[in-house]
Amino acid sequence: MKSLARIAVVGAVAAAIATATSTVAVAEDATAYAAGGGAKVEWVAYGDDMYITDTSADGHSAVGTYQWGETQYFYWNSNGNGTTRYVNLNLTEHTYFAFGAMLGDWQGTPTGGLLWRTLNTLDVWTT
Repeated sequence: MKSLARIAVVGAVAAAIATATSTVAVAEDATAYAAGGGAKVEWVAYGDDMYITDTSADGHSAVGTYQWGETQYFYWNSNGNGTTRYVNLNLTEHTYFAFGAMLGDWQGTPTGGLLWRTLNTLDVWTT
């Protein structure tokens, strides 16, 4: 009987250690704000959705960005303070990547007029 109790205790301790030391990659929603304010980008992991919101009547556009491998993508919300642009990214599942928020002044191309000093990024995981 003592052996059975000892096995049960050892098994419980082993399970507790395994649980405490395991790390599982879990996709989470996240929000990035442009440095200095003015733009907010929300990442919703389930669905790979990005919401780009202009949070300030400062004359700048809100820009959402993400980097996939070596390529960086930019999505502009130039509709003014209080507006949100929705973008579905439909990314490969179980992939680590960076997304962020920044401000910009549209100059006719996706990268023209970006205010790089306002870029703020976060690393996230897709579902």
